[in-house]
Amino acid sequence: MTYKLEGLTPIKRHWLSANSNIPHRFLGLEPSDIAEDVGSFPPEINYWLDTVLSGKVVKNQGGLGTTGVGLLFAGQPGLGKTTHAVTTLMELVRRLPDNAKEMANIFKYSLEDLSLNARPIYYLTYPEFLSLKKSQFDADEDTKRKLFLQVEGLHGRATEDRMNVRVLVLDDLGKEHTSDFNDASFDEVLRARYDKGLPTIITTNKNRDSWAGQYGKAMGSFVYEAFQSVSIIGEDLRTGK
Repeated sequence: MTYKLEGLTPIKRHWLSANSNIPHRFLGLEPSDIAEDVGSFPPEINYWLDTVLSGKVVKNQGGLGTTGVGLLFAGQPGLGKTTHAVTTLMELVRRLPDNAKEMANIFKYSLEDLSLNARPIYYLTYPEFLSLKKSQFDADEDTKRKLFLQVEGLHGRATEDRMNVRVLVLDDLGKEHTSDFNDASFDEVLRARYDKGLPTIITTNKNRDSWAGQYGKAMGSFVYEAFQSVSIIGEDLRTGK
């Protein structure tokens, strides 16, 4: 039941097709596509989407327990974690009201920043995120400035608010824990976004119960505060086993 982007308003269509970095193979997927493959679309996702669309998640002052809270898709390879995460991201845009003021209130944009140039959603693998950060070191000054603005927007601390990604998918989180730089980047981006009320959706093969042993006691506690867990189980969708 994949939908056509042409049926969306121009700003929604632009955010999805031009600003989101979502791989083209996923564009237009919806919950019914996942349900057709695995039997159901997790109710936790719909609950989270409803909470975001009510204005209680993105930069909601005083919203203890909802503000900045994202989703953690945990499971073994091949179970569709990325598909679930990206579909959630697209569903958020698809279900947005068309009214500009209501849309701005959900994302906490000014009406001026609510534009085609805004980045309300964005998809990135965690290795790509690390590569983006590291590429600043050897870039020329002009490129370094552009990369810095982009990375700051992923952390939610860009001076131009339209650059601050409201909902970020970080795919394959945890695979790159091989250096102090990678570990620090992992901790920094998740905490920076949560502190600014910007939810992150992550996919990982590490469930929340294993985070303390894998990443340390502090992160083991943080993951329960900053993420709702969605377990992805079943057969490998690539091999059918």
